[in-house]
Amino acid sequence: MKIKKQFLKLEEDLSEINVGLIRLIKSIPEHEFFFLLNKINDFNFKRIDDIVISGEYFDHFFSRYQAYDKFSKNCYSFISNKSIRSEQKKAQNQLFLDESNIKFLLNLHQDADYILTNSDMFADFSLILLPENLVFQIQEYLLSSDEELYQLIQYYE
Repeated sequence: MKIKKQFLKLEEDLSEINVGLIRLIKSIPEHEFFFLLNKINDFNFKRIDDIVISGEYFDHFFSRYQAYDKFSKNCYSFISNKSIRSEQKKAQNQLFLDESNIKFLLNLHQDADYILTNSDMFADFSLILLPENLVFQIQEYLLSSDEELYQLIQYYE
């Protein structure tokens, strides 16, 4: 009699993560926004490696800033929603293409400047003080596990 090996079937991660959408009232350079943000918080955001999305014609780069709050023991990350730069890999020779030199992580929310993530399962974005008269209220947004941005956040964490 042969012994049948059984493996545990791991369930797919069907959870959702909560992210915050940050919209600036007026357009200012990134370094100025994070300078003002660091000035009013106890923790400091620092620039870390960009998120890179490779396409057929372009590589898109999205800036990331990260800070650790010792009081709440959470790690916060700001990710630019709009690509900050793109590198063309090959020339486009077709008239109508789906790929352009500008890419958004959340196509349905192109008005959002940054996506705020938290290392905690139950994200609480109220602990971050935002500069007055510069940022609208943080809009919470649920990302399902089948969205591309969910996979990117999991990969880069």
